[in-house]
Amino acid sequence: MDKTTYHSVHEHSSSSNQGSSAGASRMRGRTGDILFAFSLMTIPMSIFSALLLGLIFYFKVTPSESGSTDLQVDLPIQGNVIYVDISATTLTTVASWSSTIAPILVGCAITLISYPVAKQILRAGQTRRTDRLPTPFQLSLMLKMVTSGSPQALWNWWQYFWGWRGKKETQGKPMRLMTSILIIGLALSTLVFAADTWFHFTTKTINLTQVYPITTSLNTSVGLIPDCYHVNETFQGGCTLNPGGSTTFLMQGPQTQSVIANLSTTMRVNTLASEKDVFTYVGNPPKAALQNVDYKSHTWGLKTECAPVTSQCVDEASISGTSLRYKCPFAMEGSISTEAGTAFQNQYRMTYFEDSTASSNSTSSVDLTNPYFFGAISLVNQNIGHNPAMMDDPEITSTTHGADVFVLFCNTTVYDVEYTSINGSITEFNATPANSTLTNIVQGTQQHTKVGDPTLIQDAAIAALVSSDSQGVADYFAMSYSQVALGIASAAFTPQAAIQAQRRETMLVAKVPIAPLACLLIANLSLVLLGIVLMIIAAVAARGETREVQARLSVAGLVAAQFEGRRAERVVEKVEDLFEEKEGVSGSGPRVGVVRNVSGGWGFGVWRGD
Repeated sequence: MDKTTYHSVHEHSSSSNQGSSAGASRMRGRTGDILFAFSLMTIPMSIFSALLLGLIFYFKVTPSESGSTDLQVDLPIQGNVIYVDISATTLTTVASWSSTIAPILVGCAITLISYPVAKQILRAGQTRRTDRLPTPFQLSLMLKMVTSGSPQALWNWWQYFWGWRGKKETQGKPMRLMTSILIIGLALSTLVFAADTWFHFTTKTINLTQVYPITTSLNTSVGLIPDCYHVNETFQGGCTLNPGGSTTFLMQGPQTQSVIANLSTTMRVNTLASEKDVFTYVGNPPKAALQNVDYKSHTWGLKTECAPVTSQCVDEASISGTSLRYKCPFAMEGSISTEAGTAFQNQYRMTYFEDSTASSNSTSSVDLTNPYFFGAISLVNQNIGHNPAMMDDPEITSTTHGADVFVLFCNTTVYDVEYTSINGSITEFNATPANSTLTNIVQGTQQHTKVGDPTLIQDAAIAALVSSDSQGVADYFAMSYSQVALGIASAAFTPQAAIQAQRRETMLVAKVPIAPLACLLIANLSLVLLGIVLMIIAAVAARGETREVQARLSVAGLVAAQFEGRRAERVVEKVEDLFEEKEGVSGSGPRVGVVRNVSGGWGFGVWRGD
C-alpha cells in the first residue's frame, strides 16, 4: 500500500472557472431538499394541532344549566376551561407528539437557512469580501449546526463567542444568520416542551354533572284526595274518618299503616333539622328512579314542641301502688294505672285543647286553629324504659311499684311545605302555616281513631330510656308524635306531580384549561410559521449556484474536499458523485486513517489498495 496525504488550496479564479464550465450540469436536489425540510416543519405540527383541536371541539361538552333557578346544581364550573367527553390521557398523549417531534424540526430549520447562508458565502467569495467569510473554526461550528441542530451545537458556539474573547475573529453574516435561526428554533422547541408540560399538569379528568328536563310526570309531591278538600271540623266523615255504630274507623288504613311502618313505595315521613327547629314532612322513600333526579315538590309537615309539666300535674300523695291521679292547672285531669288487666305494661293518655289557654278540652268536633295544643301523660315500666340519670329530675316521678311518670304540654303546627331536593339532599325547605282543613285532618284523625297510640306508647318508653333529662324526654316524644300524627293523616294524601324536576347525569370528562392549550397551539404554529418563512427565503436564495455551495457546506462536502483531491471540485449532480467510491473501484479506492507524524502530532492519512 502507498501512504499518501493530500492538501490543496485553490484560488478564487480557478473555482470560478470550474463553476463557469459547469454549463448545463448543476448540483441537483435543492427542490426536494427544501420541500422535505419544509414539509417536516409544517405538516406534522399542523396535523397534531388540528387533531388536538378537532378532538377537543368534536367531543366538547357544554355544561348545562337548569331551566329553573330553584334547581340550580352547585357545580365548580369555570369559564376558562373546556370540558371534553374524552379521556384526559388521550388528549395529553396527542399533545405530547408535538414536544416529541419539535427538537427534530430545529435541524430542518437549519437545513432551510443553509441556502441563504450558502448564497452569502458564495457572494462574499466572488466579491472578495473576506471579512464576511467564516474562519475555519467558525465553519466547523456551522457544520455542527447543520449536522445536529442541537443545544450542544449552540453550546459550542457560546463557548467560542464567550470563551475566545480577544482572540476570535469577527463573525460574518453567514455565521450570525445560522446561529440566530438555531437560537430561534431551539427557543420555539423549548416553548413547545414547556407548553406541553403545562398542558399535561393542568388537564385533568373530573366528574361533570349535566342536567336535562324531565318530560314525563314524576309524582314526588303530595296532595289531598278530593274528599278532603274541605274539612271544617275535627270529626268529619268521608275524608279519613268512617263513623261506625260503636267506634270510628280509619279510612285508607292499609296506606296509613304502610306509611307508618316505612313500607310505602310512594310516601314516607321524613325528619329535617333546620337550625333549632325539627320538622317532619311527607317525602319520598328511596327509589332507584329518583337517584339521578332533582325536584321541587309540595307536601305537608309538622313541628311539635313539648315542655315537661309533671310537677304541676302530679302530687306525690296521689300516687298509690300502680296507679296515680293527676290534675293539671289546665283542662287535663284523671287517673292512670299499670295494674293487671290494663292493655299494656306502659300507659299513656292524651287530652286535646281548643286553644293555647288549654281551658277547654272539648275538641271532638270543632274547627281548630293552627297550631293546636294537647297534653300527654305516660307511665313507663322501669324494666322497659328507665335512665338512672333522671332519678333526681323534678319533672320525672315514679309510682310505688316502679313506673316512671312524666306529663307534657305540647303544641303542634301544621305546615304547607315546598322543598327542593338536589342530589338526594334537601337544599331548600319553605314551610308556611297550613289552613284549618289540614289542621283538622291531622288532629282529628289521630284523636278519633287512636291508630297511632300503640306507637306513641312504645316511643314514650324509648324516650325515657335514651334521654338524660326531662326536656330530652319531651323533645323525643314531640318528634315521635309528629311522625305518628303525620303518618296517620296520610290517609288523606295522594301522590302528585312535582312542581319542577330535572334529570341529573354525572359523566367523566377532561377539563382542559384554555391558557396552556392556547400556549401549546401558539408554540406549534410558531414552528410552522418559521418553516414557511424559511422555505420562502430558501427558495429565493437557492437560485443559481447556491446549491453548489450549500451541498459542500456539509460533512460529505468537507470530507470530499479533504480526501478526494481535485475530484471534489468537479461539477456533479449529487454530493455522492464527489467520491471515487461511487464509481465502483472495488478495493482500489482510498482508505482513511489517523496517524502520528514525524513531529509527534497527528493527522489524517490516506491509503490506496495495490
